[in-house]
Amino acid sequence: MKIQKTVRVFAYLAVLTMCLTGAALAQSANKVESVAAIAADRAEVRWQPQVEYGRLILTVSAPGGEVFRKEFEAGTTPSFKLTDHQGNNLPDGSYTYELRVIPNLSPGVRKALAASRENGNTAQVMQELQRNGQLPASLPIQSGSFLIEKGAVLTGSPEDGVEPQAQKQNAGGTANQLQSKKKSGDAVTIQDVVTPDDIIVQGSACIGLDCVNGEVFGFDTIRLKENNTRIQFDDTSTAAGFPTNNWQIRANSSASGGASFLGFVDQGATGNSETGTIVFSTAAGAPANSLFVSSTGRVGLRTGTPVLDLHIATSDTPAHRLEQTAGGGFTAQTWDIAGNEANFFVRDVTGGSRLPFRIRPGAPTSSIDINGSGNVGIGTASPGFKLDVVSSAPSSARIKSPDVAFRLEGTKAAGNNWALQTVDADGRFRVFDDTSGAERVTVLQSGNFGIGTATPAGKLDVNGTIFQRGIQLFADYVFEPTYTLESIEEHSALMWNNKHLPAVGARTVDEKGQEVVEIGARMRGLLEELEKAHIYISTLSDRITAKDAAVAKLERQNAELAERLARIEAMLSGTKSEKQ
Repeated sequence: MKIQKTVRVFAYLAVLTMCLTGAALAQSANKVESVAAIAADRAEVRWQPQVEYGRLILTVSAPGGEVFRKEFEAGTTPSFKLTDHQGNNLPDGSYTYELRVIPNLSPGVRKALAASRENGNTAQVMQELQRNGQLPASLPIQSGSFLIEKGAVLTGSPEDGVEPQAQKQNAGGTANQLQSKKKSGDAVTIQDVVTPDDIIVQGSACIGLDCVNGEVFGFDTIRLKENNTRIQFDDTSTAAGFPTNNWQIRANSSASGGASFLGFVDQGATGNSETGTIVFSTAAGAPANSLFVSSTGRVGLRTGTPVLDLHIATSDTPAHRLEQTAGGGFTAQTWDIAGNEANFFVRDVTGGSRLPFRIRPGAPTSSIDINGSGNVGIGTASPGFKLDVVSSAPSSARIKSPDVAFRLEGTKAAGNNWALQTVDADGRFRVFDDTSGAERVTVLQSGNFGIGTATPAGKLDVNGTIFQRGIQLFADYVFEPTYTLESIEEHSALMWNNKHLPAVGARTVDEKGQEVVEIGARMRGLLEELEKAHIYISTLSDRITAKDAAVAKLERQNAELAERLARIEAMLSGTKSEKQ
């Protein structure tokens, strides 16, 4: 019975070893071709490209979180210097890298993709280009790590060495013997045990060449213990329609200088061992609650108590990045959305890390409010116009820039475009027809107001015809009547009929035999001068009246003074008589 139990335990361990640790560390024939071969010396790490590309983007994350990024054009070798800009050696530790391929695309493909953005049919255009072979369906991305230790660089390449894994052979041995052989590099033999029945172990299990007799499990139920630990899921489905993809849970790289991580690996239908794509991983040393999913489905980043669907907690400017690479044929563009005690902002990283959108803490409700119809409110939650500004402050809006312009554009076929503009050069404010470029109204800093002229010489300067109360006046003269004037033609006829002016017009006879006098240009000019004189005399009359009133007032004051003087003289005369 004791021997039978021992056989069952060995069988259990053998089956779990086969199911959980995977096959030997051999290069698979289906391994995806790498983007570049990596090598290093004490000065730099280099990547020799092995695929066609237009550009390569290298991103390296250093210990402590600092990230370096650089682009390399076709024909250049991507490299990463191991000194900073001051010439100091970079710190020891594990560095992770990503090498991203940007393909060569023809101008026609780029133009088609740009047009698809405007037309809103990007997905259809991309599918068509991919079917025609003009746009790659996917792009290779190589990621990995290298280790700097006392100035030496280990890149995880074959030259640095790969940690061996023992091979199963026919002969067996004790656990201590197997461990000793493994550490010395000798071949390790393990006897396969196959059982056609279920295996139930009422205790813990240790699987791996470094398991020892008397293993202390603590709370561990299953322990993997050796130099390369993997859990392999090989799907052996062969019937049509059933999934066949293989997966692996991988702990750490097996290469010298590789990364320490726990990852989930997509190995495809035939992949095994170290092949496949690491679709999810967490690096060793990640802080507590780097990724936390609560029972309500809320996701926390660096927090175990997420309050909303996505909760990012950090001591300095929590943010997330939106990066569009150029790999899909579109122009590369990166945006950051972040917030801190100074502001909430959107950063245009590609455009020089400018902040085109910012909100300061304490901004009132509906500082900017867009309603369902597209109306934009500033300071109001119910904008009634396309732009509605509501404020209790005396100044509600300001546009400040050199040569400020405010454009009014008509949408009808015959509608003109108008603009209000200030001109910094001379402090001029103008209203101009933006369709023809003609300046219609001008106001200078001096207060001069011009209509039809950009250089008004007086408080009102009109270059053109003036119409007032339906009567046309010529702009060569300035009239400011406060009463109704007859037209030039009416006044000319009145003066001619009453023989106030000589006959300077042309005399003709109409069809009835009556004499007709046509007022010529000379007569018109004379009449206009008389009109001016008429207005001037009227104004002068008002001035004379005002002066007459002033003179009358002075005369009354003189009379009063004369009377007072007479009384004083009389008083002085009486005093003199009494003294005599």
